[in-house]
Amino acid sequence: MGPEQILIPLAILLLIAVAVCVIVLPIVAIIHAQRIARLTARLRQLEDRLPQGAAPKAPTAPVEAVAPAAPQVELEPPIAAALVAEEPSAGPVAPALSPFVAEPDAATVEEWIGRRGLGWVAVVLLLFATAFFLKQVFENRWIGETGRVAIGVLAGVGLCVTGLRYHCRQWRVFSQMLTAGGVVLLYLSTFAAFGYYHLLPREHAAFFLVALVAETALLAVLYEAPAIALMALIGALLAPPLLHTDRDQYRALFMYLATVDAGVLALACLRAWPAIGTVALLGTQGLFWGWYAENYHPEKLAAAIAFQVAVFLIFTVYGLVMHVWRRRNANVEDMVRTILVAVLFFAAAYTMLDEDYHVWMGTFALVMAIVYTALGWLALARRPDDQRQLLLSAAVAMGFLATVFPLQAEAVWIAVGWAVEGLVLWWFGLRIRSAALRGMAAAMLVLAVGRLVFVDTPDAHDTVFVPLLNQYGLPAMAVAACLLGAAGLAARFRKQFQPLDAAAMWLAGLGGIALVWLILSVETYDYFTVQISRQPAMVYSPAGQGLVNEVGQPFSLEFAQQFDRLHRMAQTALSVVWAVYAALILAAGFRLRNGAVRWAALVIFAVTLAKVVLVDMADLPGFYRVAALFALAVMMAGAAWAYQRLQVLHPVEKKEEIEHDSH
Repeated sequence: MGPEQILIPLAILLLIAVAVCVIVLPIVAIIHAQRIARLTARLRQLEDRLPQGAAPKAPTAPVEAVAPAAPQVELEPPIAAALVAEEPSAGPVAPALSPFVAEPDAATVEEWIGRRGLGWVAVVLLLFATAFFLKQVFENRWIGETGRVAIGVLAGVGLCVTGLRYHCRQWRVFSQMLTAGGVVLLYLSTFAAFGYYHLLPREHAAFFLVALVAETALLAVLYEAPAIALMALIGALLAPPLLHTDRDQYRALFMYLATVDAGVLALACLRAWPAIGTVALLGTQGLFWGWYAENYHPEKLAAAIAFQVAVFLIFTVYGLVMHVWRRRNANVEDMVRTILVAVLFFAAAYTMLDEDYHVWMGTFALVMAIVYTALGWLALARRPDDQRQLLLSAAVAMGFLATVFPLQAEAVWIAVGWAVEGLVLWWFGLRIRSAALRGMAAAMLVLAVGRLVFVDTPDAHDTVFVPLLNQYGLPAMAVAACLLGAAGLAARFRKQFQPLDAAAMWLAGLGGIALVWLILSVETYDYFTVQISRQPAMVYSPAGQGLVNEVGQPFSLEFAQQFDRLHRMAQTALSVVWAVYAALILAAGFRLRNGAVRWAALVIFAVTLAKVVLVDMADLPGFYRVAALFALAVMMAGAAWAYQRLQVLHPVEKKEEIEHDSH
């Protein structure tokens, strides 16, 4: 981008600023004058309403304070307070004043724009104008490298000293503007001196950077001004891109950013100002990824990893100091930043290491899970009153533990790892009565089931297999067992249920039953269809030859009969398995005295009956149709007999079951 393209938007901004000063501010002034006129008229009305015996000095001070020659708006609240104080508590003055006090104060808005808004916009515009001007000067080599740095240092020190003078004169806002601009110029000059011009060795530059960060922190604390700290931080983050050259000074960049982060978090330890730490983290990572996209090479891997480790340690130690040792309660921003630190560090390390060290990525995720587990234990030991810190550390640790399985395990075992993790977390959440942990456990179980159903099941089998004892069947049944185990554990803790726990228990139980049904169906049907898929592919010939193979040759009658037989056997076996499974679920419902389980069995019976009537009776001939009908009839007859036996032979047990279900 050339200088002309930069100056055009800058000129537009200046024109907008001039338009605001020439057009908008006069309008605001007119409104302000009208406001003062209405205020004067209202005060005269109130003066006329005062009792005749009232002392004449009561309205004198307020009326003089709001004379037209004194347009300052800060006097309005004291005037209203004084008038209310002079009136009786039941007098008619309060209703007359209440709408006046509640009206929007245009003068206050004008004052904010004039004293703060315009000033900060001017500081930002001045900084950009100075930066672009110096860039032009430097590119044309009008000033040498030492002169460039000297100009920046002198200007920065001059602005900081002037800001301090105005702070001593109680010009608080104006002093902050000058100081913030001076700090930004000092950052620019220091970084240029050692990062690009090599006027200072790195060890000396580090000293200057530390001193500059300390100065900024002291000024921000002295002025009690988060704006100075934020402006200095933004200036520090803008220094590398503004002074960008063709030379990749990545070590200087990494040391500079790490120093900035350390200084910012040291300041955050003194003052709990919002957004400072988060802006530092996001800005640092943004600059790193900008460098990575343009200049990264495997030879720079060690320096890049060391930088990411340093940033991770800086922010993690800050969290320990503030929220564990100093016992400051973490707010939403602190918790979000903790998650961002972990995610951004792991993402950076994975991006740079995966190509050459993929086999260790699962171990790396496990180490991260152990680290955050230790942090959670430390938070529990030092801050048992702050449950949010414990839950946050546990959530991050569980997230990394869940990442281990996709990175290290075979695809079919990923869902098992998530399900086992969810089951353990569910049990722990029930034991310590933590709804948050149970929520995380439910999320892990849902994730495991989703992975199994939508990723693993569509490509379950492509070769001949032994039903259930194969690479899909065993992991799938393990996931279903974890889901049913979660329902069983929840049933043992009924007495401490919260409103959503009962619903979670039923969803886990019924979901486990449905998942086993799906697994049995896939195993049964694929057992036959995989053998069909091993035969040569069949297509329909438009030439009237019927079913033909890939090369257009008709199949023999023997092969066509074998193909049709396997398909019919698959449909028949599916109906039989469904009927038997429904009977087993019904028996379990009777044994557990659980009405929901029995209803699930009845639903499976209904689906099986619909399949037999609508599909099997139409497509299956002879023996296959008889087998499907007979199996379903036997299972349903057994179910009917069980219901009759439960009702007729054991009425007391029936009554107990009804009472148990009602509870």
